[in-house]
Amino acid sequence: MRKAFTVFISTTAQQRNCTSPIKSNMELSEDTAMIPSPDPYHCPSHLETLTMMDQLVVYKEQTTEETLAEVCCGIKPVSRYSVKDSMGNKVFSIVEDSESCERQCYGAGHPFKMNVTDHSNQEVIRMVHPSVCTSCSSHELEVQSPPGTTIGHVRQNWHVCLPKFTLENERGEPVIKIVGPCVGCTCCTDENFELVSLNEAAIDRSFGKITKPFSSRGSNAAFVISFPSNIDVKKKATALGACILIDSMYYT
Repeated sequence: MRKAFTVFISTTAQQRNCTSPIKSNMELSEDTAMIPSPDPYHCPSHLETLTMMDQLVVYKEQTTEETLAEVCCGIKPVSRYSVKDSMGNKVFSIVEDSESCERQCYGAGHPFKMNVTDHSNQEVIRMVHPSVCTSCSSHELEVQSPPGTTIGHVRQNWHVCLPKFTLENERGEPVIKIVGPCVGCTCCTDENFELVSLNEAAIDRSFGKITKPFSSRGSNAAFVISFPSNIDVKKKATALGACILIDSMYYT
């Protein structure tokens, strides 16, 4: 008797790859070899816009009325930012959600949320900063994307002179260190907060930085964030959170 055989061919849908074969515009140092490569199958869809980026330019937005109220009356307005890529294309808008009385009373230690929206006005990232009671307490900021899902933390590492921070992943594991200058001590130059590996090796081997441009140069940019294009988008979003925390602590 002739037997019939049926051959089943299984196919799998091609996974969308959130990484690119194009190398970063910035060369990775030896220290960044310890940073895991991004998982091509777990790139959050709402963060895909960050995939190929190696620079974010953060602009502080403030109306004339808000500036006058702050200078003349000491009334601190909510912080607002516009985030663009290196070509000047708008990527995100950031608006602070906080209480007016807490901004006046607690200063940099006031609790706040930063709502980050994309071009369609959809909230894609939320940054949460709890209240800090004393100058000796450490600041921290939780980065969520989508809102309600933690993807990283920024934690201040107390130091007598230098601003230092640790970026953590969603599991609370340290992944990147940030070492800044003595804020206010630099003169007529940019202030660079260097992104370095966990062993805090020589800063001249850093693989990225958050730069506060020298204000008298005529640039409207509040900060410029530079990093390799091929690192995980969650780390890029957390680095953006670090930039906002640095502005809140030292420059607002």
